[in-house]
Amino acid sequence: MSDKAVIYVTSAPPEGVEWLTAQTAASVGIGYESITVKAPRVVETDKHLPYDPMLATTAFYTALSAADGETAAAMVVPEKRGKGPFNEESIHAFYSAMSVPLKLTGTSLSGRDTVRVSYEYRTTQGRQCRGRAEVQTIYAYGRTLISRIKALDGC
Repeated sequence: MSDKAVIYVTSAPPEGVEWLTAQTAASVGIGYESITVKAPRVVETDKHLPYDPMLATTAFYTALSAADGETAAAMVVPEKRGKGPFNEESIHAFYSAMSVPLKLTGTSLSGRDTVRVSYEYRTTQGRQCRGRAEVQTIYAYGRTLISRIKALDGC
């Protein structure tokens, strides 16, 4: 690559984007070919999943045990996603730093919308946790979502 091309591709700030146009590509010596991609057809569906607090809670904790922040956060009500303890990166960072991954050791329905869970894990620093929590669920957007988690005794 030419010096001009190297300067161009490294000039965008970390929080920004510099879009490459045909004119800019030509002026800095970068080969440029425009392509057209047809977007896939999106099919709307009215299929709703049944309300199942136990299944949703178990799936949420399974995602936590895999340190899968994206899947876990997607199971939370939209207004809480990406914030505090429901931030995808925070979930991944915390749960991937385990010498013994989170393990769900018990679940029980304690009301129509509430599931009590018990779990355990061990961090890479040797801190062991055996905790319990109440997971509040709601039915929204055609599926069961986590709306609140209240620690009963934690680590």
